[in-house]
Amino acid sequence: MINILLDALIPGDTELNMPPASEVDFNSYKVKYGIQKNVTAFLSKLKEICLEQFSMDFENLDEDQKNIVLKELKLKNMRLFSDFINHVFKAYYSDKRVLSNLNVGTSPPFPNGNMIDEDDWAILLPVYERGSMYRDLDEE
Repeated sequence: MINILLDALIPGDTELNMPPASEVDFNSYKVKYGIQKNVTAFLSKLKEICLEQFSMDFENLDEDQKNIVLKELKLKNMRLFSDFINHVFKAYYSDKRVLSNLNVGTSPPFPNGNMIDEDDWAILLPVYERGSMYRDLDEE
């Protein structure tokens, strides 16, 4: 079920040559970061909502029904939903294949950093000239 869920969240794009999320090794990520309990809790809540709403498992739902269930889970438990989604995105966007397809490099930018154009600090001059925007507290 996890692969069907991952693909519902990040289906991939053949035009951009981006793989679906199921092609990323989410199981290794899950173990590496110790989020097994979070994933299990998410899947359990997802199954519960699927049965309540449609009397079917997530795998048997069509795309619209899957979206309805995911939205319902988000409403019922925002923290669980956000935590799971963040991990899915981190796993996906840290995958070397995904990074190379995005043409952003497959290694972290530090410690060498990325070269950027010289900043134009003059745009901050009006903010500096405006002065402070706070009031001093009266000390008693």
